[in-house]
Amino acid sequence: MTDSASQPHDVGGTQPGAPVPRGQHPFHPWELRVDAIVWSLTDAERPGGRHMTVDELRRGIESMPAGDYENLGYYAKWLRSSIAIMAEKGLIDRAQVERRARELAAEHEREHS
Repeated sequence: MTDSASQPHDVGGTQPGAPVPRGQHPFHPWELRVDAIVWSLTDAERPGGRHMTVDELRRGIESMPAGDYENLGYYAKWLRSSIAIMAEKGLIDRAQVERRARELAAEHEREHS
């Protein structure tokens, strides 16, 4: 078990003791998709049942290295955690997901450069 005093979690993405930002940014399309994916994966009423719980999602987020936790945004944390949990359960192949993400990033770069 790690010393919770040394972990960056539950500080609102700021330094301990600093105020938690309350502002909201416009959502990017990918953030809305991540939100929909997580809701789908955690929905016990969906056909096939839930594939993960919000507790598992949180565990995945809190298991991230401190640098990732501090530097990633809210939905990026959700996405990374969801991928890790689904791979852990054998529902996806993490290497395939990462390869496809690289392909999409390269395609986006070609289209927008």
